[in-house]
Amino acid sequence: MEIRYVIVLIILVFVTGCWGGEQESTLQRAENKAGEKEPEEIRALELVDYDFSEMGAEKLKDTYKSSELESKIFSYEKSFSQNDYKGAVGADNQVAFIEGSGEVNVLISAPHTTRHVRESEVKPAEIYTGALTYLIQEYTGAHIIFNTHKGEDANYILGGEYKEKIGEIIEEHEIDLVIDLHGSSQDRPFDVDIGTDGGDTVREEWLQQLYTILNHHGIERVYENHTFSANHPGTVTHHTWNEYGTEAMQLEINYDFRNPRNDLKPFYNMLRSLVVFVENVE
Repeated sequence: MEIRYVIVLIILVFVTGCWGGEQESTLQRAENKAGEKEPEEIRALELVDYDFSEMGAEKLKDTYKSSELESKIFSYEKSFSQNDYKGAVGADNQVAFIEGSGEVNVLISAPHTTRHVRESEVKPAEIYTGALTYLIQEYTGAHIIFNTHKGEDANYILGGEYKEKIGEIIEEHEIDLVIDLHGSSQDRPFDVDIGTDGGDTVREEWLQQLYTILNHHGIERVYENHTFSANHPGTVTHHTWNEYGTEAMQLEINYDFRNPRNDLKPFYNMLRSLVVFVENVE
């Protein structure tokens, strides 16, 4: 009986997240990431004419067709997935910034690339948000900031080093928009949930453009403030808008679009959509 119990326990641990927490637990699905309340009403987004530059997306398309994209994804993700998604535990700093080419004044943020700690509880990594961040930079020239290893939850605590660094980047590089990338579980009722704190943190025009681009690439379950509205003052989006006066949005991306090992095409469609959007922010 004792041996059988140990075997069952090992299986349960494996299924519920020993590979970096690729899925949210039942408890995590029952609560929002930063104590947010679900909005009483979900505002419908509108499609606009599809008239966007796709220079970066065309380069990405060539990479995808040549079968090189998959190796790029896994190469970028390796720094975060090491040590069971605790990341580069020996790194001097938990926060990393890589300057872009200056072609777009957009900062891509990924604070949950590794396991992170909120109120003494270790939360799972939101896998492949780190790889997405690197790839968006590669094909658009955007600036990027991300978490390098396990540490405090930068999207929950008030203030903190991560958000302070965002303020410095905004001032130095005249950032127009901060896009904070996150990952949700597979059983969420959306493909992408755009958190805008009730529409306050970003202009309507950019929301409509993002919605149109995602829809164009077959990503249709896109909502604003459905579950994760970024209304908590500890979120990157709320802090960026209220403390620095810079527009921001929080993107919660369903696991179905962050699982390239299982199905590369949805990941590619999400990446391509974000590349087109970032390239056309002006």
